[in-house]
Amino acid sequence: MSVGEKAQALQKVESSPGSKRKVLSKLGVSKSDRYRWRARHGQGSLDVALLSSRQLAAWITVNKGFSISESTVYRLLNSQRLVKSPEMKMAAGKEFHAKATRPHLMWATDASYFRVSGWRVCGWGFYYLVTVMDDFSRFIIAWRLQTDITSDSFMRLSRTQSTSQA
Repeated sequence: MSVGEKAQALQKVESSPGSKRKVLSKLGVSKSDRYRWRARHGQGSLDVALLSSRQLAAWITVNKGFSISESTVYRLLNSQRLVKSPEMKMAAGKEFHAKATRPHLMWATDASYFRVSGWRVCGWGFYYLVTVMDDFSRFIIAWRLQTDITSDSFMRLSRTQSTSQA
């Protein structure tokens, strides 16, 4: 049962004027499940449970005035058994299928994000450092600080660098 379905079930049970046992029976939820859901999520905090650890870290940074990493949020949620394990696990390969045998045969792109606050020139918010790297030499060919990480941003940076290489 998803978090949203649990929230709806709890809402039905809590708002029912009659017997809560009958409502739980109709929903196919045990009393122990109801108590565990209430203890785990508390009253009124189920909407926060819908956020990913990355979204929750960003929300805390913006709304609570201090920074916390995504990995710390994940570890805290996981220690309280609030992280749902993925449905499908994918094993990473040990090596790439196609290795570059010389420079400029294959490029890799990456983006890192960080929050800038109080910057008067461009304003505050999240900025993305987009890089293009040569896969053979691991040399950073191009980089750009951007306000978005759309596919067009990556393509624009790659096209700019490929025309300067020619």
